Amino acid sequence: MLSAATPHPDAADDVTGDALDQALQWFVILASGEVTPAQRQAFATWLVANPAHARQWEAVSRFQGMLQGMPSQAAGQALRGRGARGPRGPVRTSRRQVLALLLVAGTGALCYDRRHAYLALTADQRSAIGERREMLLPDGSRLVLDSDSAVDIRFADGLRRLVLRRGAIMVETAHLAAWAEQPFYVDTAQGRVQALGTRFVVRQEASPGWRQAGRSRVEVMAGAVRITPARNAVGSALVGQGQQAVFDDVTVGAVAALDPNAQAWTQGMLIARERPLGDLLAELGRYRPGLLQVDDAVAQIPVNGVFPLEDTDRVLAALEHAFPIRIQRHTRYWTRVVAAVQKKSGQP
Repeated sequence: MLSAATPHPDAADDVTGDALDQALQWFVILASGEVTPAQRQAFATWLVANPAHARQWEAVSRFQGMLQGMPSQAAGQALRGRGARGPRGPVRTSRRQVLALLLVAGTGALCYDRRHAYLALTADQRSAIGERREMLLPDGSRLVLDSDSAVDIRFADGLRRLVLRRGAIMVETAHLAAWAEQPFYVDTAQGRVQALGTRFVVRQEASPGWRQAGRSRVEVMAGAVRITPARNAVGSALVGQGQQAVFDDVTVGAVAALDPNAQAWTQGMLIARERPLGDLLAELGRYRPGLLQVDDAVAQIPVNGVFPLEDTDRVLAALEHAFPIRIQRHTRYWTRVVAAVQKKSGQP
């Protein structure tokens, strides 16, 4: 017998188990790269059938970036049971087995990610999704937390030190004489950033794939900073005013010119100049809960404008009005941006 928690087998086979197990199975289906419209509808039905489904789906989605490196073709074949043959024909591989393979392959990354997630949850200062927080540090420096960010404040032993656990921060260092002899550092999972009388942003970026390490980005608006990778003390690099650089735990990437609009988030704004729609929505998605997807067919549309970050639904409505796109709101936690249906000639 089918229930509200179990999509029709014609649409997505038989998704079973508790809410977390079902969310994991749906994750595999949607990541397989071969999702049918019936499966998307079945997923939308499942997502709104029970509040626990939405909660578990959002939790599972947080690991999406880590698993993006898994080969989608292999996952799709496993889901369809075409990956192997036995003496009586194709051997069907259960979705639970596929999940086991995914989770075993990503065990180290999961443990690493969960440790950092725990540190973020217990950090001294945190901001919620869509929230920005501003405060003064003990030395008078200004600190701004971006959406969904976490930082520990460690002013002790002759050091002014921040530990960025998640997200991004903007720091404007003070110049009080009482603190002049104490260096100012921002530590990330990839290394250390030393402030040299400056205003700058440090962002902890998600790892691009389950087998790849994360990285940090530094943007300097005034003064300068010195970046030192965690595993390469002699590989430091100086980044000056109007410059930015990305680094991992071994190397600092090439220093590049700073986008003058990149720090607009500190004022609650998102500024786009000829920015592809897909990139814009990826940035906007950090300020709203759930999943915001964009179809490849519209991802390269260039966008110009200034958008308020406190109301992302209003931004989506404005984009829908200005461009040939349509906003599909499957649930509160799942929004897709697709190409608008073209009207036939003579159609009102």
